[in-house]
Amino acid sequence: MQFRIDDSAISDRLQSLREAVGVQKAQFHPNRFQIVDVIIPANEVEALFSPSGLLVRDNRPVFAYIRDYTEKTLWEWGGPDAMKKLHFSVCRTLLDMKAQGRFERYRVTNATSNKYAVDVREGEREVLLYPCQNCLNKVGYRCFSYKYTPKAKRLEIVREFNSQEAMDLLWQCFDLFRQEVSSLLTAHSPTGYARNWCRVAQAVKKQAGWQCSSCGARHQLEVHHVNGDKRNNRNDNLRCLCKACHSKEHHHYHV
Repeated sequence: MQFRIDDSAISDRLQSLREAVGVQKAQFHPNRFQIVDVIIPANEVEALFSPSGLLVRDNRPVFAYIRDYTEKTLWEWGGPDAMKKLHFSVCRTLLDMKAQGRFERYRVTNATSNKYAVDVREGEREVLLYPCQNCLNKVGYRCFSYKYTPKAKRLEIVREFNSQEAMDLLWQCFDLFRQEVSSLLTAHSPTGYARNWCRVAQAVKKQAGWQCSSCGARHQLEVHHVNGDKRNNRNDNLRCLCKACHSKEHHHYHV
């Protein structure tokens, strides 16, 4: 006898349990400091892609979206289903745009109004933007999962997306990441490297798209401490370099 599991019922049950314990209701970080419609300079895009897996600006989680739609009218775009998506994690779409040097199309904000200003042929308009499903899957918003959530339920979650609720969840994810990083900074082996340096280094390489941040090579990748302090594993002190470029940073290191 075969038993069929109702994925939709499981997804609903998980969501009700999360709501019962207030996981997505508490507002841990009200946005007292507003980041609204900010253009990210090319030399700061890398810093936006945080090792936490989220988009972070000024040490705060942010959303990213495309504002320029001036080649068409709002009516021609046909609503939020046809608009570009709202992003908040280091997803495949943004990594591709960054690799192509096209990230200047995006604006970042931590506003949670559910509607965002875009430029269309008629002028500036406030429009509803649906979230990127890869981003939803990454943070588990309302138990969104490609593996366990049925397609109809995923679509329902997308269309009922609440940016304030999502921002609260992003802060929870970011705080957990910072707590973990803080513990890493004090847990070092006798060599001076963090005890889980392999994991830290892998995260940095993944963040860099598995290529040297100096020459773009994709082989013999290593992680360089910019200030030379092996105990400082903060994001701004770590760079993914190939062995050849890494050797140029240390006079005692030859390839």
